[in-house]
Amino acid sequence: MQQLQKYNIVITGGGSGIGAALAEKLGEQGHSVIICGRRKKKLQDVVGAKANISMFQCDVSSEKEVRALSRFIKKRHKYIDVLINNAGLFGAIGRFDRTNSSSWKKTFDINTFGTYLVSKHLLPLLLKSSVKKIINFSGGGAFNSFPNYSAYAVSKAAVVRLSETIAEELVDEGVQVNCIAPGFVATEIHDATLNESKEVAGDHYDLTREKLEKGSVPLEVVVNCVKFLISDKADELTGKTISASFDKWGSDQFQNSIDLINNSDLYTMRRINLVNLDLKNPLRKTL
Repeated sequence: MQQLQKYNIVITGGGSGIGAALAEKLGEQGHSVIICGRRKKKLQDVVGAKANISMFQCDVSSEKEVRALSRFIKKRHKYIDVLINNAGLFGAIGRFDRTNSSSWKKTFDINTFGTYLVSKHLLPLLLKSSVKKIINFSGGGAFNSFPNYSAYAVSKAAVVRLSETIAEELVDEGVQVNCIAPGFVATEIHDATLNESKEVAGDHYDLTREKLEKGSVPLEVVVNCVKFLISDKADELTGKTISASFDKWGSDQFQNSIDLINNSDLYTMRRINLVNLDLKNPLRKTL
């Protein structure tokens, strides 16, 4: 049996939800994990007595704090192999013109600008690795409209476009950049919805209650998707958004088709053109 390669991994938003689950599971595999987040107590709870998980309190929307994170990591590692940009929040909820403008902007600052800042300032450490993988988290609204959650939807769509762009910019340096669409996972991010009224949150309020009660995407599915993306099975895959619960990333067919996937628009954010419509579609015939 091939021995698992041990990586130096940085996870933002590692104090709760998906980030905390990733830290614990990847730590159990023997990887050296550094988590960061805004809430010190949450980070401490994840670290506990685990020798191979460390923490740094950091608001990813602050360039000063992200620079400090970079210095913290440099004191412990000569390089990092994997960066997982997981920090995010729903932020401003409600019809766009009724949201608080500062809250709306803060959502974008954390979800998108934070992904940019951490990727920018940790890139020099990543380039020293032979692995060089960045995984960003997209979310609801990135590929479809998400009424009453414009801040979240717009910021996550921007994360996808940012990921696709820097994937092209860094391809010659061997850096692979991909997104994960985790689906609806039962984490505390949904407290933001339940703390609002149905009038403010709209249809997503009832949908949230239903999914939390009847079932959602298991954390294990997202964790396993991340494990796949950081493994050598996903080497060369870049510039894509992978659905953890829908795409067949675990299949031999997927893994044997990475070259074809890379050279296609599959799993990317693109406009639908007339040529993409079925030949029998009346719009294609008319226009």
